Amino acid sequence: MPGLYIVSTPIGNLADISIRSLSALSLSSLILCEDTRTSKKLTTKYGIKNSLKAFHKFNSTKEIPNILRKLKEGLIVSIISDAGTPLISDPGESLVNKCIEEKISVYSIPGASSVLGSVVVSGIDASKFTFLGFSPQVKKLKENFLEKIIYSNETVIIFESPKRLKKLLLTLIENIPSRKIAVIRELTKKNEEVVRGVPQFIYDQFNDRINIKGEITLVIEGTDFDKKNQFSNDEISVLINLYRKTLSDKDIVTKISNKFNVSKRVVYQLIIDSKK
Repeated sequence: MPGLYIVSTPIGNLADISIRSLSALSLSSLILCEDTRTSKKLTTKYGIKNSLKAFHKFNSTKEIPNILRKLKEGLIVSIISDAGTPLISDPGESLVNKCIEEKISVYSIPGASSVLGSVVVSGIDASKFTFLGFSPQVKKLKENFLEKIIYSNETVIIFESPKRLKKLLLTLIENIPSRKIAVIRELTKKNEEVVRGVPQFIYDQFNDRINIKGEITLVIEGTDFDKKNQFSNDEISVLINLYRKTLSDKDIVTKISNKFNVSKRVVYQLIIDSKK
């Protein structure tokens, strides 16, 4: 049927693609992708010769009117990512919204997902989780990102660049040293690796590696902070250290006291003790 097809592609092993996905790509007048060189490997393997066109955040605004015109002509257009399900930390949301506005049919063809693939091998609770995408590099956004990890009573799944993995692990050691985590690297590929344990153990496994490569997903155990009526001094100190980089002592006391119903006197004393 005519419309926009959101087609999931393999995250590593090219055999991890569904028959329906291959059918949709074969019937498409146009296949939108992040990088034509990457997607060409997939289409060549399965003998798909349909037109590939780069579609990313730098050209999406310009390309959307042309794509909509093809769709209104009754053609099939597919969008794929370099790996996994499109729109998850990838461009495409604006195109989908435009199609919805124009009452153009949008179809989802599910398949490989590094998020689901990672959580099920992590050994960490998979019944309820939050996906946060890539950790940001802007200081204020990084604090908010870390705050979500510390506060979450659900399993947290994030992506990270291999170049920044060690630095992130050091941050986790400082803030959630006893939390279980799993680092999943190169899922479904030849060098697939899953390392499970507390942050310090994970860091020790990667610390001696000079050049870490591959796609990396972290699965982080949730906390029971918001289920507690009482908090240990160590737990409160973790929050103090997190906020100290951007907030005054007075603001730290107010934020922790209001959010967790912790005595202001206790927070003040811990701040004083930490400066001795």
